[in-house]
Amino acid sequence: MHRLQQSLPVIFVRSLLFFVLAGVSIVPFLAAWLLIRGSLPAVRRLADRYLAVLRWLLRMVCGIDYRLEGLEHMPKGPVLIASQHESTWETLFFHTVFDHPVMFAKKPIFSYPVFGPLARAFGHIPVEPGGEAMRAGFRAGVAAIKDGRRLVIFPSGTRRMEHSELQAGVGVLYQLANVPAVPVRLTSGAVWPRGTWLKYPGVIEVQIGSPIEAGLDRRDFMQILSAYLAD
Repeated sequence: MHRLQQSLPVIFVRSLLFFVLAGVSIVPFLAAWLLIRGSLPAVRRLADRYLAVLRWLLRMVCGIDYRLEGLEHMPKGPVLIASQHESTWETLFFHTVFDHPVMFAKKPIFSYPVFGPLARAFGHIPVEPGGEAMRAGFRAGVAAIKDGRRLVIFPSGTRRMEHSELQAGVGVLYQLANVPAVPVRLTSGAVWPRGTWLKYPGVIEVQIGSPIEAGLDRRDFMQILSAYLAD
């Protein structure tokens, strides 16, 4: 992770400016969305353009960029992407990095203005506690993969991955989906940390690992995935 040193007052001002500009720039996109909201391809193109604006603002205002390595490892077609999850950055920009995958998201997000309707339009899957709710989420994830979509899961939740933190649900989903799983490491938490609105300058490293073939024993899969993400 290449994090640049900068004084806290400068980071404060640049972070505040980013949010102001991000809020102002979303207005024309929202107006256009109200006109085209029935067309999913058009909504995706509109969202992609706004994310491009956000990337530009992050780079020019906050000094945040990202470096992607290992894209050649990503198989074509449906695949399970198992990624570390350190900040909001990946929930936003994985949309363009991985060609509009389906994601699991906390259920309250679907009631948010703007983000809720977009999450539903993109086919994201609400996550809530409870055995039947989890099984319904798994079924929806498998259906998305069978429909040809890539599916992103964050098997450790929003925190730095440790070997003991890999949740068993990713193994269940891997077996049900019966497609290769691609592990992804990243360092977004250093520049876009949880618990604060401040954005720190630096380069986010996104590393795509070699795919884990479909059909392995669940325990073997979990060991391979955990070893990569915890490295």
